[in-house]
Amino acid sequence: METTMSREIPFTRREFTKRAAATAGLAAIAGCTGGDGGGSSGDGGGSSGDAPWYQQELAEVPAAENEALYEPGETDETGETINHLTWTGYDASNVQDPFRNQFECDTQLDLFTSNPKAFNRLESGEWEQFHQATFDMAWLPDLAEAGLIRPLNYEQWKPYTFDKYIDMFTKDEGYAFAFLNEDDYSFDTDGTMYGVPQRFGWASFVVNKDTVAESDYGSYDAAWMDGYDVGVYDLMFWGIQIIMLREGIDPYKEHTDEEIEQVRQATFDLFDNAKTLLPDFASMNQAMKSGEIDIGFISGSWINGTLRRGGDLNFEAHVPEEGSVIWVETTCMLKGDQPTVSDNYLAYMQREQTATNLMWPTSGGTNAVPHQTALDGATDEQREVLRIDDIPGIVDNSVFYTGVPDLDKFEPIWREAKSRI
Repeated sequence: METTMSREIPFTRREFTKRAAATAGLAAIAGCTGGDGGGSSGDGGGSSGDAPWYQQELAEVPAAENEALYEPGETDETGETINHLTWTGYDASNVQDPFRNQFECDTQLDLFTSNPKAFNRLESGEWEQFHQATFDMAWLPDLAEAGLIRPLNYEQWKPYTFDKYIDMFTKDEGYAFAFLNEDDYSFDTDGTMYGVPQRFGWASFVVNKDTVAESDYGSYDAAWMDGYDVGVYDLMFWGIQIIMLREGIDPYKEHTDEEIEQVRQATFDLFDNAKTLLPDFASMNQAMKSGEIDIGFISGSWINGTLRRGGDLNFEAHVPEEGSVIWVETTCMLKGDQPTVSDNYLAYMQREQTATNLMWPTSGGTNAVPHQTALDGATDEQREVLRIDDIPGIVDNSVFYTGVPDLDKFEPIWREAKSRI
């Protein structure tokens, strides 16, 4: 798949301020960065007869990783700040500092660990505090329907985003989870673009391959076996989906009473077999590393990557025959006023070097990115830790997370099951 290596940041800061001085009203850029709601057409806006600024001209990126895109002393320091609601890893210094240096502005990242809680924060009025937000892709319909995010113009952003992705994340190959039909806010490849894929991984379970037989961890059944010490991560949201996969039940539909009862019994059996309940993924990693448990249910690439990066490659977020759940962190533009460099920040996050750094941040977890050049350029260590060569098979054997419509029916089951440990 071809990538456009020279099209990394639409404008240098110096070029932007010169153009802004020459174009009336550009400080309140339309389209991706202007207006309150962005409009339903997703046409990018802009002043009459003018193409959006990021489409008009493209700047070459210097070879040096952190070389400034402007001449010293020629920038206009505006004191702008980009406020980004997102996950750990995005705040790493090697991810944020190059942008801060290049554009003489600040970035403030507010980290969250729960999509529902983050959504509730924005819906309650906190959207005014942020310019961009990164959610798992299944939340795009809710965010759009609530009027919290604005549409993006696919053709204008394609050179900076989808042209750089591996095939399984391109629109031509059927990746629908950044596009919405605005009649019912369902995912639709022919719909309007509402987000930019940034990082992805899978939810499954983690096994110590030194203590769990390969013939056993080929199925989630290993977590229900008497012969292994199992720790359950108290994360109902992902755990209940993995239990459904084990039971052969589609997680992403309304469920019958019989299916709910089947999930109930399987959940109780899992907790009856478990040795311990773990409150967070740090506790799970510690329990795995100390040998307290052989299997962690649930886990995923974002959880055990820290162990593998530390050299403990015997710990694997394994995807058994029943498959895993694929999540894709997707960045959206929020409604409301945006700083003049907001588009540049979104484009910067798509750079090869930025994607590489986000995949291997100086702080936070390690996760794969959909950017072709970043994956192609991964070191042997990164390929092994992140299991890059296994990703196509993992995705083929898995389902993309699109939201459990009746999740509330399973919350009481999980609560009751916890009392059984």
